[in-house]
Amino acid sequence: MWPNWRITSLCWARARSVNKVVRLSCCNTKQSLPAWCRTPAVAPAARQRTRRTIMRKTLHDLLSIVGQLREFRTLFIVCTAVIVLHQLALAGVGGLSYWISSQMVVNPTQPIVWLFTGLITLALVHGLGYLLDAWWSHQLAYQVLASMRIDLYRVIQRIAPKGLRGRKVADVTAAGMNDMEQLEWFFAHTASVAIAALITPTVLIGILYALIGPWALLTVVAILFLIGSPLVFSAMQRRQGERVRSGLAVLKTLGLESVIGVRELHVLGQKHKHAQRVDQATKLVQRQKLGQAVRKSAESALAGIGSTAVAITLLIVLTGKVIDGSLDASLLPVAISLSASITISVTALAGMLGMMGEVSACAARVNSLLDTPDPLNAGDAVDYEPLSELEAHSGSVSRAFDYQNVSFTYEMETVLRGISVIIPPGQTTAIVGPSGAGKTTLAYLAMRFYDPSAGQILFAGVPLTNIDPEAHRERLALVPQDGHVFTGTFRTNLALAKRDANDAELWAAIDAAGMTQLVTDLGGLDAAIGDRGTSLSGGERQRLVLARAFLRQPELLILDEPLANIDPHLESAINKTTSELRRGCTTIIITHRITSIATADQVVVINQGRIHRIGTHKELLKDAFYRELLADQLEE
Repeated sequence: MWPNWRITSLCWARARSVNKVVRLSCCNTKQSLPAWCRTPAVAPAARQRTRRTIMRKTLHDLLSIVGQLREFRTLFIVCTAVIVLHQLALAGVGGLSYWISSQMVVNPTQPIVWLFTGLITLALVHGLGYLLDAWWSHQLAYQVLASMRIDLYRVIQRIAPKGLRGRKVADVTAAGMNDMEQLEWFFAHTASVAIAALITPTVLIGILYALIGPWALLTVVAILFLIGSPLVFSAMQRRQGERVRSGLAVLKTLGLESVIGVRELHVLGQKHKHAQRVDQATKLVQRQKLGQAVRKSAESALAGIGSTAVAITLLIVLTGKVIDGSLDASLLPVAISLSASITISVTALAGMLGMMGEVSACAARVNSLLDTPDPLNAGDAVDYEPLSELEAHSGSVSRAFDYQNVSFTYEMETVLRGISVIIPPGQTTAIVGPSGAGKTTLAYLAMRFYDPSAGQILFAGVPLTNIDPEAHRERLALVPQDGHVFTGTFRTNLALAKRDANDAELWAAIDAAGMTQLVTDLGGLDAAIGDRGTSLSGGERQRLVLARAFLRQPELLILDEPLANIDPHLESAINKTTSELRRGCTTIIITHRITSIATADQVVVINQGRIHRIGTHKELLKDAFYRELLADQLEE
């Protein structure tokens, strides 16, 4: 029906309206298959190349996370040794049990007390080794994950916000939480077991060779079946693992939206539709998991058939050797027990190899963040002393922000074009313009969230690209239009700005933001404010963010529509307070409020990414475009 196209049982695509994955069942239908769900037929040679590429990528991702064990190599070696010890002890328990039984039948008068002593000793060694394995392997896993989580958090802080551009929030959070939990399984149950699966069978095959000769090598064939079956399906494992992790990330996003956006969903009458999306995503993950289960069953079946065939062959051969007298009959059950122990020690690894597709997908997402290069070109770090009050009011421009012919392009769209302006130190500069003119971008360049695409920005005569971003931001404070409030208390939120602040400083910042009465009514500094400040109104959250900025006492204060959610009566009071707090502080304020603009020492008018005019509020009132921007407020 669709020539030159192959319909797969699972067809994946991103829907145009929402970020979800759609599954189409392979069935007879007369409707044409959508273009986005068609899979072109692939030649066998191309499929083989694709399979090899996926296997190499999987191996690369796994080896990259194995490198995390270097810091904990001693504990890793100990864990591996303990695993080998308790596996050999378990094999010894089985083999010695059969030997004791055989000796009791063949030679019942022989003393076997020492054999029972050895059996009990091996059982105790196995039990103790198993306990230590479970203890130390998980200790190793949790230490490695703690180190990786810290590294991941530092990377996110280092590359944000530019380095996170184009990444889904669900993927970033999943890398730090869900994917890390999956890697815990790898470090606790795979890395050491993989090495033990090489050592233990080698030792046991050597013992078996001493008992039955070259026929012991037949167990190698069983090992190849056990390990080879997951490798045969490795390409499918990788694809399924990526789909499962992606599906779980989408499901997590939908679940968070169900909670965070519950009010909007109710108001817009979309709660049932959103519930359907959650249901579809849940069923999709279930189908993905089912596909994994079927694939694992196929791997187990293939491995089971091969190992069983080898076991039967070995039993037939050894039985024949017992019959013709070339093998002691008492060794037959011991040999069978040892051969079973060989396959058991490898079976655990084979089962873990069946999870390598999903583990490698997790590792790939984690590595994609850990390996992200620094999006900003940090040069030689330069440290500066805080701006003194004298310098702030002396008119010195030594610590000014000097934009020199700055242009900035974001996703192939030019946002700023040839901006040249000086932000004087210790003064307030208001940036005014229509929405989308580039006002916020201009301020973010000063904070070094981004670097200019062309031109340069100087601070104290030094290009910002030669100043370490973290050291530079230590001097800054940002109050965005919708500032984030962290889960906790007033105290914990304010302490983010100044960790060692005392209560007097905290209350001073709260008073400056006009929220003393609110904090007092709610129970003081240690009053809980809910998840992301949900117990506060929008205006109250914004005032808390303002208080945080005031407490920081920054050298550069950037206010991005900070009073957008503030009551007009309270706005006047806060403006008076901020005018005092801005003394000695270079301030960039992005605003449409005439009350904020009028207090600025300098007003920069931007339109379509270019500077339209620069001057004071009184001077710019003569400009028609400026008056049009403030027309509604001027009439009032």
